[in-house]
Amino acid sequence: MKRTSFVAAGLFSILLSVSALAQTSTTITSPLMPPVQQSVTKLKALQATGDPDFDYVFRMRLLGQGVVDMAKIAAAQATDPAIKQKAQTFVDAKTKELAELEAMQRQMRPTRPNQAYTQQQSQQVQAMVLKMQPDGVPAKLTGKIDDDFTALMTEYIRDASDFSKAYLTYGNNASVKAIAQKMVAQ
Repeated sequence: MKRTSFVAAGLFSILLSVSALAQTSTTITSPLMPPVQQSVTKLKALQATGDPDFDYVFRMRLLGQGVVDMAKIAAAQATDPAIKQKAQTFVDAKTKELAELEAMQRQMRPTRPNQAYTQQQSQQVQAMVLKMQPDGVPAKLTGKIDDDFTALMTEYIRDASDFSKAYLTYGNNASVKAIAQKMVAQ
């Protein structure tokens, strides 16, 4: 009887060790994730006006700022010179685009709510929130800045393209549409 208890206790101990090892090996942290997660959290909390032009500009500013902050970290900490350069080039270009979006937003006033657009954007934001769960994008990260930057940029381009495609269906502002088309073409 004691031997059975001893064996059972040993097996239980091994299972706990394997479980702990599995949890630590799948939970990789990257210094690039916090800015992206903060951006997605802000997107989720954003109360949409329903105006496709205004909401698209505002959402793209929030999403873009998170990715710029992430790219700044990559530019400073990446080990591959090509990745460092790619990150810095992105920061420079996106910073100009964010300034342009901010100027556009200051001139806009939400005027024409569109429920279909609002619902589609809400679904896209929810999909982004789900990707930030531990088994989503974080599970793809390696803990290596260079690899993580590439993975997160791929997700950003996909999300920005999805937002832009939805906007192009409902938007009216020619200047904003030009930015959206550029995002889809990336």
